Amino acid sequence: MAIVTLHLSTVKAYTENRPSGCPHCGSGLLQRWGGATKPVRDTQIRTAMIYRYRCVACRRTFRHYPEGLSRADQSLRLLQLAAIGWTLGLSLRGMSAILSAFGVTLAHMTVWRDAQAIAKSVKPDLSRRKVRVLGVDGFYTRLKGKPQGTLLAVDLGSGQTLALAQIEESDTQAVAEWLQPLVDQLGVEVIVTDDLASLGVAVEQVNCKRQICRFHALRWIGRTIKELRSQLDEDWQESLDEVQRTVHDMPPDGQRLLYMLWQRIGERRGPRNRQSTALYKLRQLALRLSEHWDEYTLFQSDPVVPATNNGTEQAILPWRLRSRTTRGFKSWTGLEAAFLLCGSALA
Repeated sequence: MAIVTLHLSTVKAYTENRPSGCPHCGSGLLQRWGGATKPVRDTQIRTAMIYRYRCVACRRTFRHYPEGLSRADQSLRLLQLAAIGWTLGLSLRGMSAILSAFGVTLAHMTVWRDAQAIAKSVKPDLSRRKVRVLGVDGFYTRLKGKPQGTLLAVDLGSGQTLALAQIEESDTQAVAEWLQPLVDQLGVEVIVTDDLASLGVAVEQVNCKRQICRFHALRWIGRTIKELRSQLDEDWQESLDEVQRTVHDMPPDGQRLLYMLWQRIGERRGPRNRQSTALYKLRQLALRLSEHWDEYTLFQSDPVVPATNNGTEQAILPWRLRSRTTRGFKSWTGLEAAFLLCGSALA
């Protein structure tokens, strides 16, 4: 049976050392200026001793809190515990009821605010970050009772979620407008996506290279070839084998081979029937693969670029598991907080 160990922050009832300097001016000349007992909401301690200090230089006073405590009544450990319980699928009221078993009274809305605070702390700072390869993918969730298209951007180097947006991935213009600031700020050179055409247009608009996820590509190409095999006679089975072999092996001259196949099919057009319709689909398949060959094979020439978009899918997976325990979210803020917490170390 699997055992999960949660590493929560340490909380102490008293300070073990003096502050290193004044938070206002930085001076190290401090006088203890009294103290008081503070009630604490925590699973292990109920009170803590808080000392006040006075700075000799600027004559201002301040409180020096023990580890894991702040001005708030809740300890950092309790805040983390509340956020973890909600992230793992407990309702707000359910988490409140569990904490009451430890002698801690916490309203369900306080649990909600705790989750928001922790989510804010794990939200990545993009100001000094550089990302060469970005993974982008879309998924659906429920917001205010309705399906909501959501787009996700992930650093494929570290696997960290960087941005989340209320955008349908089929909306090319909206996707491009969302991607442009990320590309400019992070210095993105390559974007890995699935084979959706709208994403390809958006990536082109932001002047980035694109790697089409190999898993998605092999899946739809395999389905197409399987469908065409039942519609074409024996004369074209070898051509289907050629497409399948080229896509699987990805030889250096694959683009030329597919283009030559497109030309051969064009020379043998016949009367419009089921056979000619299937030939047209095969011709379009060869042309599409030939035109976008660089987007299918970029990972071969650049070892930093992954062949698949699995890094982005892995960022979405914890969210999919969490979303099964909820009927949806009432606000985008709550949805974003849940997603960030599902992908953080807290989950």
